[in-house]
Amino acid sequence: MTLAPLERYQQYLERWTWEDIPWRQPGARPQSRYATLRRALELFSAARGRTVVELGTIRSYTHGGLQDCNTDNPGAWTPDAPERWDWGAGCFSRVAAECLAGDRVRIHTVDSCRAHLRRARVITHPYRSAFKYHWKDSRRFLQKFRGTADLVYLDTGDMTPIEPTAHVQLEEARIIVDRGLVPIGGLVLIDDVRNPTPALHGDDSGLGKSKYALPFLLANGFAVEMSEYQVLLVRTSGA
Repeated sequence: MTLAPLERYQQYLERWTWEDIPWRQPGARPQSRYATLRRALELFSAARGRTVVELGTIRSYTHGGLQDCNTDNPGAWTPDAPERWDWGAGCFSRVAAECLAGDRVRIHTVDSCRAHLRRARVITHPYRSAFKYHWKDSRRFLQKFRGTADLVYLDTGDMTPIEPTAHVQLEEARIIVDRGLVPIGGLVLIDDVRNPTPALHGDDSGLGKSKYALPFLLANGFAVEMSEYQVLLVRTSGA
């Protein structure tokens, strides 16, 4: 593994974690995606992880401040201009693939929207040999998945309305636990936990999409490694 790509993209991960969603809660603003992604990749590499599962694929060529965000316009994708990428969504699969290139890692990226997967194929094309692209509902994928995942990235659904997304993520968490899909020492990285958008629409949980999944995982064999904008969990025991 090399962290050079992550360092190269640090400025974008830092900036776009919070762009247009200023922190309004008491206390210090949590660290950005950069910090938790770095720690997740360090632990994954130290454990000689081989399998990554991403629930909710990378889905836009350009960030939300540009006209072609989340549209099917390949001409808008600029692979040599990372300042235009959709860092507000994290760019997890692209960054992880770059950092883990050469480590014989398999990345399963899953989405129920075919258009999202078409875009994901373009964005991750230089590292396509590491990927398997799955056009499926995340829960169906997890029910049928064979083997285990050393790192699961939970990012299914949208921030509003929050309840449908939160319930889907809880179902994902239940399947992960019930089927033992993450081994002892394995990782779950949850995106957007402290995104303040749900609070602007009346949700008072402070946990975003993970309002049900995170307490469930903590009660079933997982422990917090980092709790920032994202939350990184480690499997420490059986359920």
